[in-house]
Amino acid sequence: MDTAGNIQRRLAAIVEGSEDAIIAKNLDSIILTWNPAAERIFGYSPDEVIGRPITILIPDDRKDEEADFIARLRRGERIANFETVRKRKDGTPIPISLTVSPLRDDEDNIIGASKIARDITHQREAEERQQLLLSEMRHRVGNSFAVASGLLSIAARHAGSVPELVTVMRQRLNALAAVHSQAVSDPSGRKAEGTTLSELLGAILEPFTGDSPAQMEIPEVHVCPAALTPISLVVFELATNAVKYGGLSQNGEGIAIRANRLGDRLIIHWKESSAPAPASGEADHVGFGTRMTQSTVSSSLGGTFSRDFNTEGLTATLDLDLALVTGSSPSRSSDENVAATGGEKRASTMSADSCAE
Repeated sequence: MDTAGNIQRRLAAIVEGSEDAIIAKNLDSIILTWNPAAERIFGYSPDEVIGRPITILIPDDRKDEEADFIARLRRGERIANFETVRKRKDGTPIPISLTVSPLRDDEDNIIGASKIARDITHQREAEERQQLLLSEMRHRVGNSFAVASGLLSIAARHAGSVPELVTVMRQRLNALAAVHSQAVSDPSGRKAEGTTLSELLGAILEPFTGDSPAQMEIPEVHVCPAALTPISLVVFELATNAVKYGGLSQNGEGIAIRANRLGDRLIIHWKESSAPAPASGEADHVGFGTRMTQSTVSSSLGGTFSRDFNTEGLTATLDLDLALVTGSSPSRSSDENVAATGGEKRASTMSADSCAE
C-alpha cells in the first residue's frame, strides 16, 4: 500500500538519484535543499549553500534573471527549459537549462520554487561543432568551384589541343579528389598507416602545381595517421588560395616550402610570390579559411599558424608539435634535411619515426 511515507521516500530517492540539479528555494531566493547532482554540477556541498542566496550561482551580468523569476513565480507561472549561464564554485561558467516551478503550502499559497538545472555543456559543444561543420562545408563548396576554375587556367596555359586539355584536367581533378578523400577518410586516425611529409605534400600539391614552379626542402619526417587529416586540410587551404590569388594563379611565380626540425618542434614555411593581401585590403583581415587553419593547427597539431604579407608576396609559418606529427616521442637525433625541388620526391635513407596506432 502506498502510504504517504512510502511516496515521500520514493520522491526523495528520485531527487537523490537524479542527474539534474534539483534545488528548492523560498521567495527570498534562499536555498533550502540541494541534491547530489547540484553538488556535482556546481561544486558546492549542501553545508556550503543551504541558507545562502541562490545568487551565488548567478554571474553578475545575469542577476536580473532571478528577480524576474521571483516575480513570475509569485504570479503562479512556471518557467520551462530556460537556457542560461550559471557559475561553479571556482567561478567557471556553465551553460544550463532551467525549469522553475512554484512550491505551494497546504493552503495553496506560493511559498517558494523548485529548480531543475540541467548541464547542457555537451549539447552546446555539439551545436558549435555542427555550426563549424556547416560553415566549413559552405566554404569548401565555394572553394571547389574556384579551384576547378584555377586548375583549368593552369592547364590551358600548356595544353596544345582540346583533347589534351580534357586529359590534363581529368588527371588533375582525379588527383585532387584522391587527396581530398585522403584528408577526410579517417578523421580519427585509427588506421595504422602513414606517409612521409615529403610524399604527403607532393600528393596534395600535384593537382595544383602541374608545371608551375614548386620548390620543396623537407626533412625526413614520418606523418602518422592522426596527423594526415589536419596537415592535408591546412596545405589544401593554402594551395587553394594560391591558385585563386597567389603564387599558383595565372600571374603567380610559384611556391616554395621549407621545413626543419627545431628540438621538439617542426617548423614549416610556405612562401609564394605575387600573393596579394587579403581581398578585404586589410593586412590583418582574418577570413574563415584562416580561422579554420589556425583552429586545426592548434587543436590537432599542438601548434600555431601565422602569415605575413609583404611586397614580395606571402609567407605562412606553421609551428607544430613534432610528437603529434609523428605519433611518437620527440626524436633525439640531430636535424637532417632531405631536399626535393620542383615537386620531385626522394626515397628515404632513414628509418621513419614509429607512428602511433
